[in-house]
Amino acid sequence: MIRVLFISRSLGPGGAEAQLAELVKHLDKSKFEVTVVTFYPGGRHFERVQAIPSVRLISMDKKGRWDLFAFFLRLRKVFREVRPQIVCAYSGANEAVYLMGKLFRAKTVLAIRSSFMNPEKYDWLHALLQNMGRYLSHHCSIVISNSQAGKDEYTKAGYCGEKIVVIRNGFDIDLYHADRALGSALRAEWKVEPNETLIGQIGRIDPMKDHPTFLRAAAIFAKERADVRFVCIGGRGEDAYRVELETMAKELGLQDRLAWAGVQNDMPPVYNALDINTISSAFGEGVPNALGEAMCCEVPCVTTDVGDAAYLRGDPRWVVPVGDVEAIVARWRTLLAMSPAERAEIGKASRARICAECTPAKLTERTEAVFMNLMASSKESSSKTST
Repeated sequence: MIRVLFISRSLGPGGAEAQLAELVKHLDKSKFEVTVVTFYPGGRHFERVQAIPSVRLISMDKKGRWDLFAFFLRLRKVFREVRPQIVCAYSGANEAVYLMGKLFRAKTVLAIRSSFMNPEKYDWLHALLQNMGRYLSHHCSIVISNSQAGKDEYTKAGYCGEKIVVIRNGFDIDLYHADRALGSALRAEWKVEPNETLIGQIGRIDPMKDHPTFLRAAAIFAKERADVRFVCIGGRGEDAYRVELETMAKELGLQDRLAWAGVQNDMPPVYNALDINTISSAFGEGVPNALGEAMCCEVPCVTTDVGDAAYLRGDPRWVVPVGDVEAIVARWRTLLAMSPAERAEIGKASRARICAECTPAKLTERTEAVFMNLMASSKESSSKTST
């Protein structure tokens, strides 16, 4: 069997973490011996991975950003035990994968989980890691991008385009399905009446998610429709930025129409609570999980044209330019002008799109092919060297 070790900063609520859990669940255990290593313990998907038969899960219990020397000593010990042939990065672990992979002569698979990330919105460490990633892409075995947009953007930024392969996310179509009864308790918690329409935005509090555009659109639509409410769901983010957004919402008059729901660990009820899902992101998305999962649940979705969102959505009627508040409002108007049966058909078509393009089976099949090709090329190189 091929020994594969995945490294991820955590198994928290993010999209990359969800995709890692899906992948290791479905990898063929007769071909791959799978170990998952996280920097930090716990998180939404930690127990999911822990429960998968034949998958070994290890946390390095990292103490913080600057816990480096002891962390790498612990990581080296794990590598000595596992002796991986392939080391694969997820969720911000490219540097650790490259360093340890080279040290133990394993094939190194780096990850691109985003498209263009605006450096002006983040600190110096982000810029440093971007520069390191550019260098590492030329010296690793291969880079997997979850979007064509990511491959194109990072190639323009100097990454080695020849080494980047695109493997899009796979969504659990059994877990995420339409069942509106699942969302009834959340709607009550958020004070949404049965006859009201709930429009949601799902994403951590981060500049890339562009909450201001969603809030401005909500403020316009709230004045038009007294029967519409809004909810923002996701991680708290930086305190100063969160306070800025909450202040903005109050200034826009949304305090009685908007719920800040924070992190939700059980996502199927969240999607089933929504009547419309909205992706307002301005940059950085690869394949947005919040879009794909909502589509699985047959929720009508409006999205900005960011990353591979337009490809995933598959219907240009519901894709709008980044930052275009009026366009978002116009799509909401169109959806609410439709009959319930018409909206239901849009939801069914959305699920069919995911089932055709982005299932766990396709994610696993394409990843396994990359891993097998890496090992085949390794054997071929060894054979030529010995000859």
